[in-house]
Amino acid sequence: MNIETTIKTLSQRWMEAAANNDLDAVMALYHTDIRSFDAILALQVEGAAAYREHWGKCMESCPGDPFFEMYDLKVEASNSLAVAHSLTYCGATLDGEKQGGWMRGTQVWRRDGEQWRIVHEHFSCPFNPEDMSLIMEWQPSHDPVRVN
Repeated sequence: MNIETTIKTLSQRWMEAAANNDLDAVMALYHTDIRSFDAILALQVEGAAAYREHWGKCMESCPGDPFFEMYDLKVEASNSLAVAHSLTYCGATLDGEKQGGWMRGTQVWRRDGEQWRIVHEHFSCPFNPEDMSLIMEWQPSHDPVRVN
């Protein structure tokens, strides 16, 4: 399997673990030296222990069944680093209705031996610079391709 395919497969595993609120499965994909710029709760988080705590808070605060859908995944890779970027539609299902918004995501994967782990992650949400409000109703200007 080539590196790009490996990263796409691992990205699917990440998405499924996050949607299932499986903290152990999510954290298995992160490097011990993870540095994250998440869109919620913290400006940055460094180290696997701190990021595990951060993810736990995120999962506990979800008001319903979480969902993570990844679209337009692109991967560029070398022997030891890979960059994956995508659009992610995420949120929670409440009373049978999906409530969420679009995020932009980038993950940098580093190879440790035969294992690939996320060493940097950045999620962001578009905002209106005039009033600093988040634009949760933003939609892609094209038909995004879902990663299954």
